[in-house]
Amino acid sequence: MQITSATPHRWGYNGHKHVMPTCGLGSDWLPMPFGLKQLIHSSMSIRRTLLLSIFASLYIFVATAQTPPPQKLYMYLIYHKLNPGLTIQDALPVEREWKKINQAAVDEGRLEGWYMTVKQFTSNPNQTEYDYVTRIISKEMAIRGASPEAMARIYGDSVQAKMADLQKRDRNTAPVVKMEIWEISDGAYTPRFAPDNTQFMIVERMKRRTPGADYEGVLKQIKKLGEERIKRGNLLAWDFASLVIPNGSEKGYEFSTSQFVKSLSDVANPVQADSPTPLMPAPAYKQLRSQAAQTFDVVRQEVYRFMEYTNKPGN
Repeated sequence: MQITSATPHRWGYNGHKHVMPTCGLGSDWLPMPFGLKQLIHSSMSIRRTLLLSIFASLYIFVATAQTPPPQKLYMYLIYHKLNPGLTIQDALPVEREWKKINQAAVDEGRLEGWYMTVKQFTSNPNQTEYDYVTRIISKEMAIRGASPEAMARIYGDSVQAKMADLQKRDRNTAPVVKMEIWEISDGAYTPRFAPDNTQFMIVERMKRRTPGADYEGVLKQIKKLGEERIKRGNLLAWDFASLVIPNGSEKGYEFSTSQFVKSLSDVANPVQADSPTPLMPAPAYKQLRSQAAQTFDVVRQEVYRFMEYTNKPGN
C-alpha cells in the first residue's frame, strides 16, 4: 500500500505526515490515509463501544486495594522505504524535522511519544520491504498533533510553506509503504522508562496456532517473568499489543510483543540460568517456552535501534 500526501489539513500539518482528506473527526484530529478512510468510518461504532468500556472501567468501585489495570495505548507504525541510492543518513534531516514537530505535541500532552526506529535484523524473507519504522504512541485511537499555536511558534507565519516543503522532502527520501494501528493492552516497565538510543527493541509478531484460542494464562506467565527480569536488571520494558487496523487472516499476525534491552545478551539468557539464583528453574522455564510455542506462532521477529525520539516532560 503506497501512502502519499494530499491537501494539507488546516495548518498543513497536525502532528503527523502523509496526510489525506479528513474522516470527519474534527479539525484537531489527524486525517487518516485514504486507504484507511472507509475502515475508520465503519469502525466508529466499535471505537465508541471501546471507549465507553474504558471509561466505565475507570469508575468501577474496587472493594479491596489492588494494582489498577494498565492504561491502554495506541501505537501507529509507519513503515518507510528509502528511495534507491539513499541511506538512513539521508533520512535523518527529514525525521529530525518531524521530531521537532512531534516533540511540541508531546510537550502539550497531545501525544505520548514519537520514535524513529531503524531495522537491524529481520526474519522477513523480503529484507528490503522497508528500512525503518516511525512509532507514534497516543492515548486515543487517533493522532492529535501539535496545536496551531505550537506550529506557529516553530515556523512563524510560514507554517503551510514549511510543511509543504517538508512533505515533499519526505516523499523524495523515504516514502511510506504501509501503516498499522495497534492497541497496547499490557506491559511491564522500569520506573520512568523511556526509549532511547542505548537500547535494542526486539519485536515479535505472532498469531494463535488455534484461531480464537484463549491465551491469557500463558500471557500472564510471560508478563510475570518480564516483571522479574526487570527487577534483576536484564529487561527495561515489555509490552503486548493487538493489531487493530488493518486486521484479517491474510495479514499473517494478530499480536505483537516488544522487549526493550540494553544488550542482546539479555535476550539470550532471560532467566539468568548461569547465576546462583536464576529467575526460574530450568524445567519451569522449559515448560513455559513449550506452552508459549503451543499457543503462539511467531511469524516474524525483528530487532530495532532507536535513532531519533521525543522526550516526555518529567522523564
